[in-house]
Amino acid sequence: MDERLRFGVELLKPSPGVAIVELQGEVDIYSSPQFGEVLLRGIEEGATRIVVDLGKVTFIDSTALGVVVSGVKGVRAHSGRLDIVCQDENIRRIFEITGLDRILHMYHSRQEALSAAKE
Repeated sequence: MDERLRFGVELLKPSPGVAIVELQGEVDIYSSPQFGEVLLRGIEEGATRIVVDLGKVTFIDSTALGVVVSGVKGVRAHSGRLDIVCQDENIRRIFEITGLDRILHMYHSRQEALSAAKE
């Protein structure tokens, strides 16, 4: 299997109340359930600022977008916020076409998102 397409998801906790969900590879109907589980775990463990890092993602489909929307609802129920990190213009365009860029904050780097989380 092509290494760049292998799916991976990891939950990182850089500071109290902040969680990073780092994804890589293809986030689709097969991998979205794992993405959702990790995202939910971050919220359940008390993160009120979730950063979904798509920096290593090669493909995203509508099921992955559904997970993002569920995450937004989940974190907002705790007065929190979900941010997206994405450099890939094709993936960013998907967020624009669906209108999700109007309900999410999108950043080009993880550092930008984490700096905003401190505000």
